[in-house]
Amino acid sequence: MSEQPQPENKPVNEDKVTHIVMGMVMGIILAVLALEYYGYIRHSVKSDAATVAEFKLLTLKPGYDLKVSHKPSGKMAFCAQGYVLMKPENDQQVAGVLVDAKGRGIRCEGL
Repeated sequence: MSEQPQPENKPVNEDKVTHIVMGMVMGIILAVLALEYYGYIRHSVKSDAATVAEFKLLTLKPGYDLKVSHKPSGKMAFCAQGYVLMKPENDQQVAGVLVDAKGRGIRCEGL
């Protein structure tokens, strides 16, 4: 008698695990798509990191002539969560973190 090849039978547990993993992956993909559709995922744009104004640091060393304009700049600085924030005096809603040329925040101490 000739032997007939036996069909491969996967254990039932492997099929369940495969279906569970595929379901989880599809669920994550659908959740991300739904969050994107309803606008809960915020994408950054170039204007979010735009340079609003540039500043220079004047030294207070003896022997240096310090010349500062008497006109106000129209900006106000304050300390929040350990960083220097600046905002225009005419708009209370807009504020930004003061950073150096490499984008590192300028630290401050609250009074």
